[in-house]
Formats: sequence, structure tokens, C-alpha cells
Amino acid sequence: MVLYITRLSMVVHGLLAVLLVLGSTGSMAYGQATNIVATPSGPGGLGTSLNTSGNTTNITGGTRPGGGPNLFHSFNQFSVGTGDVAAFVNPGGVSNVIGRVIGGSPSNINGTIQALNANLFFLNPAGIVFGSAAHLNVSGSAYFSSAQQLRLSDGGIFTANTGLLAFDQTLSVGSPVSFGFLGPGPYGSIVLNSSSTVLQTGAVLGLMGGGIQINGSKISAQRVILGSTSSAGEMSAQPTVANPFSGVSGNGQVQALPGTLIVAGGGGVIPASVDVTPNVTVPTGAQVNTTTNPINGRVTQIQVVGVNLGGLSPLPAANAAATNPANPVDVVAFLNRAAMVLPQQAPAAPAPLLTSRCAARQDSAFSSLVQAPRDVTPSQPGATLATPVVLEEVGDEIEPGVPATRTARRQGTSTAQLIESWQGC
Repeated sequence: MVLYITRLSMVVHGLLAVLLVLGSTGSMAYGQATNIVATPSGPGGLGTSLNTSGNTTNITGGTRPGGGPNLFHSFNQFSVGTGDVAAFVNPGGVSNVIGRVIGGSPSNINGTIQALNANLFFLNPAGIVFGSAAHLNVSGSAYFSSAQQLRLSDGGIFTANTGLLAFDQTLSVGSPVSFGFLGPGPYGSIVLNSSSTVLQTGAVLGLMGGGIQINGSKISAQRVILGSTSSAGEMSAQPTVANPFSGVSGNGQVQALPGTLIVAGGGGVIPASVDVTPNVTVPTGAQVNTTTNPINGRVTQIQVVGVNLGGLSPLPAANAAATNPANPVDVVAFLNRAAMVLPQQAPAAPAPLLTSRCAARQDSAFSSLVQAPRDVTPSQPGATLATPVVLEEVGDEIEPGVPATRTARRQGTSTAQLIESWQGC
């Protein structure tokens, strides 16, 4: 068994309090804590305010150009813990609540996202992960994308690219038109991590990213749009456009495990359909069954049945160019509260992870233990390791105040290199 270890110096103090709950078929480990941080005033700040009452974080303020239908929010971090609610408060007269995450780490949605009496558009270039207890309470349509920008009908640009925040001056009353994937990929992925995950809205539910993975989850809406791309282009953010993918090559990955059920319908004004690009990929031993409306030829249901004999290919990690160098991901916080992406090593499925707090500190921050049953490559937002790296603990327990060291060696070699010093507790 391979251990990826940050320095453990007080094992006797109960290191095995598990912080992350793992889905049985997912390829990531997921933090449970709510971590929503509004972008402060200055470049990128849009006046977003947060107020927590009980298990609900109310999101108020924001920027509303001309008192019109669009309300824009900006966050450095956005994750919702199990049982918690992130509620976008509609001040009245707002039709579109539009939010972005620019901090460089993926959003882990394990609780409820609420936006009443409005459509919701949510961008995080680093990716979005819906956990088993994720829930949507959105009155209108809900779009989640790892695109870098959302274009408005009058040419305005709402960007999640930290190098282009000057475009905030173009925010307007224009209606959302399209999600833009800029520059070379890969782009962040969108994952429904469990067979218990259920996403549902009464209008359009759109998931658009560099990769889409549905691990036996259920999706239901009047219209479901699932789009993946590995090259630059645009996907429509308009609910009635016949082909929402006309602006992209459709060369990404939409993957689904057995148990996945995607259903469109419900009697709304938007034509019922399930629109997917490219075609759904399933593991060996599974197959895709579709139901088509015989009158208009639209697909209204996709169901994946069978067994998983072959696993799924790895989803892309976000390109480092999409992250914010002024707000780097804290590795300790990332392990304890967010996600770790495990690129697949065929033929084995992605390894499950456990993470536990330990009593060691580095710069006054807790470190973590990550355990996997085989060599895997951690991929943090905006950074990947070229080859699997094994982190090995050096020495045994350390007396308080005595520095410890950590080494790394590339898999398949015996060469170890000191990479940093740790301070024992």
C-alpha cells in the first residue's frame, strides 16, 4: 500500500478522524465543509456579501448593472458542505443570477444551491463536483460550466479568467448568450460523483465543461444539456436554441456509469430534449438505451444499464492558465476541504482516498494524511505531476519543536530528494 503523507508527528492523538466521505464509484475524494469566500473589493470584486445563519449562507450584494435583470457575483472559493445551503438572495426584479469562482480550486457541492425566482449561471474554470447529497433549489434554468467566460447579448463579457477582469466594465443588462472556452485546453471537468446524486430543475439544466462524468447519478429537467469540449469554442446559454453546441467541435468526454438516468420533460414551454455532445461513453459491460419522441425526433431519456467491467478514461484537469496566481491553492486546505483528482491508471479504476487530520503543522496550518491502495498521481487545481510521486515519511515520531523532513521520489526510481522541512507539533 502506498501512502501519500504530509508529516505525521502525533499519531497517538487520533489521526483517523475521517474528514472526507467517499462515493463507491467516484474518482475523487470530497470535502464536507462549506467554504464560500467572496472576492474582496478591488480587481474582480463585485460587492458580493455573505451572511451565515444556522446552516444557510445567504449571498447578497453583488453588481446589478442599471438595476436590470442580471445580478453578478464573484467568489474566490465556493464549496457547499453536506446539509448546508448556499442561498443566492434575489432582491426582486432579477431574472439571472450569475456567479463565478476565480480562486483556482474546484467547487464541491455536497449541499444545496438555492436561487429562487431566477435563472442561475455558475462558472468555475477549475471544475465542479456534485456529491451524493447535492441538491438544486432553482426556480428557473440552472447552468454550471467550467468555461472561462459568459458572453452577453450586447457583447458584454463576464469572465472567470483573472487576467481579463477588466471586462467587468462591460457587464450589462444583456441576456446570457454563450459560455466561452478560451485558449488551449484542457478545461475543468464536471462530475456527479455518486449513484445517490440527483440533480433536478423545472426548466433547463446545463452542464458544460472540459469533461462530464456521471457516476450512476440521476438528472431531470425540462431540457438537459450536457456538453464537453477539449478545444476552444462556445456553447449556448440560451434555453431554446436548437443546437447548443454549434460553436464547439464536440471533442471532449461525456462519461456515464451503469445506473445513470437522464430524463427530459414535464410540460413546460421549452421542448423536452436531452442534448449531449459528444456521444455518451460507457465502460465495457454497459450500454446506452435512449428514448426518442417519434414526432420531433428529440431524445427525451438516456439510461445506462449493465455492469462496469472496463472503467472510464481519465477526465481532464483544469489548465494552469485558468487559475489565479495571486490566490494559489493551499495544499493543506485542498486536501482537507476540497477534492483530489486521480487520473486513471488502466485497467484499475481510480483509487478511493481517505484523509485524516494529524497534529502536525506547517506555517500554523494542519497537514493531512492521504492513503491509497496503489500508486496514483495527485492532481491539484492548476498543477499536475508528470509522473506518479510517492511521498515518504522520514524517520519516526518527532519530539515537539524538532524539525522533520519530507522526501519525494519518482515512481520506479530509488532517488529521493528533500522537498521541504516540516515543524513537529
